[in-house]
Amino acid sequence: MKDPYKLGEIILEREIRFAIDKEKREVLIKIGKPKIHPEPDIGWYCPLQIIGIGPEKIHAALGFDSLSSVENGLKMIGGFLVRYFQKLYPTDLTWLNSEHFGFPSLETLENFAKEETDRMNLFQKHKVRIQWKHKTVDAENWI
Repeated sequence: MKDPYKLGEIILEREIRFAIDKEKREVLIKIGKPKIHPEPDIGWYCPLQIIGIGPEKIHAALGFDSLSSVENGLKMIGGFLVRYFQKLYPTDLTWLNSEHFGFPSLETLENFAKEETDRMNLFQKHKVRIQWKHKTVDAENWI
């Protein structure tokens, strides 16, 4: 199947060499310039590709703006690397996490919900309001 996304202009790259015992793997990560998603109401996407392990297809991390799509892409890459190597070495690498590869970790839904609730309560207590501009293919508004 053809990749639905194109990598386009590469804005970030990272090369990682991973060795366990005598087996070595080299991984190249490419992150493309974020773009507004062609589907209405989706926002932005950041194309990315991991070469050297797995299917090497181009993935897309979604976000409400270009920065959040890059942030989500970094988390996605870290999660993919951890799952890939833990699946390859299930008994040896149970301790492995995204930070070991230099990527932010994926949040659990429970942690995200708690942090978001705490943040909203803190803002409400101090009468603070923060909004982000949200652009889609057919609209622009503040959220």
